Amino acid sequence: MSRSTSKSAYLSCGIISLVWLAFLGKVYAQQGFHDSVESRSLHVANTIEQINQGKFDQFEIHGLSRFDDEKKEVLKQWVKTGVNATRNALGVYPSRLIFHLVPKKSNQPVPWAYTRRDNPQRIYLHVDSRFPLQKFIDDWTIYHEISHLAIPYLGEKYAWLAEGFASFMQYQVMGKAGILDGTPEQHYRKKIAPHLKWFKSDLPPAAIARRLMNQKQYPAAYWGSAYFFILADNALSSQHNTSLARLISQYQLCCHARHGDVNQLMNDLDTLLGGSVITKLLSEFEHQPAREIYPIEFE
Repeated sequence: MSRSTSKSAYLSCGIISLVWLAFLGKVYAQQGFHDSVESRSLHVANTIEQINQGKFDQFEIHGLSRFDDEKKEVLKQWVKTGVNATRNALGVYPSRLIFHLVPKKSNQPVPWAYTRRDNPQRIYLHVDSRFPLQKFIDDWTIYHEISHLAIPYLGEKYAWLAEGFASFMQYQVMGKAGILDGTPEQHYRKKIAPHLKWFKSDLPPAAIARRLMNQKQYPAAYWGSAYFFILADNALSSQHNTSLARLISQYQLCCHARHGDVNQLMNDLDTLLGGSVITKLLSEFEHQPAREIYPIEFE
C-alpha cells in the first residue's frame, strides 16, 4: 500500500553459508552481475555473519504507549507473528523492521497501512485495538506491507508492479504460515476475476495498470498486476523447480537494496535463477496485448 529469530535459525544460516557462497560464485561467473564476484560474495559473507549475530533479524515497535497494557500484548504478539510468517516465506530481511502503530477506530483491525522508504525503512499500521488477536493475525495487511520491503522501491512508474508483488506475496506468506482460509490460488482467482474486464484490451498490461493507478482504481491495478507474479511463479515451478518466494529469499541475502532500478531487480533475479524468466515476462507485460496474456475468465 503497503524479528525475532530462534538460535536454530541463526545456526542454519551459518551452516548454509559456505554452500551459498559457492553457489553464488558459480552463478556470478556464468551470468555476470554488475558488481564483481568478489564484492558480491563478500557482501553475502558479511550479511550471513551479521544475521548470525542477530543484527538484522530483529524488529522494533513504536507507538505502544498509546495503548493499555492488555492491548500492547495483543499488538506485540500480532507484529511478531507477522514478522516470523513473512520471514519464513521470504527469508531474513537484511535490515531491521521498524513498525509504527497508530490508533484508529474502524470496522476492521487494520484500516490503513503503508511503508516509507526512509533510512531506515518503516511500516506504519493504523489499528483498531478493540479487535482480538486472531482477527489481527487473519488480516492480510501486515503480510502485504512487510512483503513490500523484500524488494527495492521501484519508483512511480513501476508502482503497479510493486503493489502486484505485495498483493501476490501476502497470500503466499499466509498460506505457508497456515493462517489462510483456503489456498492462495483460490484467493487469487477470487480477487482477480472481477478485474479481468480491464485487461481484455490490445494495450499492454503495464500501460493498463498504470492507467488504473492514475485513475485510483487500486484494486484493479493491484490484482491485475499480481497476475504478473502468478505467471512468474508458475514458470519458476515448471521450468526451474523453484518458487518466486524461494528466489526472493535468495535475493534478499545477496542483492537487496533499498532503492533500485526495475531492470536491475529483474536481472538480479534471473541471474540467481540462471535463466531469463522474469525479464522476459516484464517485456511481455510492457509490449504484448493484455488480451493475449490474461485469461478470459478463471475456471
